[in-house]
Amino acid sequence: MAKSLLNSKLKKNFNICAVNSSNEIKFLNFKKTKVMPVFNVVFLLVKPNIFYKEGKSFSKYLNTQTKVISCMAGVKKSTISKKLNTKKIVRIMPNILSLFGGSHTCVFSNDKNLANWTMKNITNIFGTSFIVKNENDIHKATALFGSGPAFIAKIISSYLKASKKMNFKYANNEEPILMLFKNVIELSKIYGGLDKFIKTISSKKGTTQEGINFLEKANIEKIIYTTIFKSYKRSKELSIEK
Repeated sequence: MAKSLLNSKLKKNFNICAVNSSNEIKFLNFKKTKVMPVFNVVFLLVKPNIFYKEGKSFSKYLNTQTKVISCMAGVKKSTISKKLNTKKIVRIMPNILSLFGGSHTCVFSNDKNLANWTMKNITNIFGTSFIVKNENDIHKATALFGSGPAFIAKIISSYLKASKKMNFKYANNEEPILMLFKNVIELSKIYGGLDKFIKTISSKKGTTQEGINFLEKANIEKIIYTTIFKSYKRSKELSIEK
């Protein structure tokens, strides 16, 4: 995730350092200084189990004005506050598409001014973003937007593999299938959305309806919902693991 957040706009707007597991500071986009720099913003991008064990050691990088932005799945704001002895904490859930400005990022903080500052100055750099009203919504955002790109990629990958099993030869490798997904998403809007688009293509006892009937019998909506719910549940489990 850390590399995904380091897009060109973030590097342009901030002088950025990274601290590794050995507490070595790396100066990523400006010259090394002899004294430790003042950190106005600190991102928490470690795994939850590492933070539970080593979190208190991160407090040496904070001062009274430092804003702490956590990207950790499942770690509560109250836990972070206790470990770091600060209340200037924001939880966000971006995704891997942040590197290209394509993430949709959820923001949560009890401090509305801090949440607004984070959205304006940080998360909008990653793409689009919005503020959620309660911390539990960050668990939901973890499943929908944080893990979502992998779930969608899995669906597309499965379609690609299925098409190859049909032994249908088409040019440009996977490009026609990938374009199919892209065009359906973009052009279905003309038909009033995906559900109306499906009805436009389907005809009673036709080939499309045969496939749709199978998907509905297999309860594809339940499969997708269960996938997202399991991810959401795991995020909540991480909030109580230590």
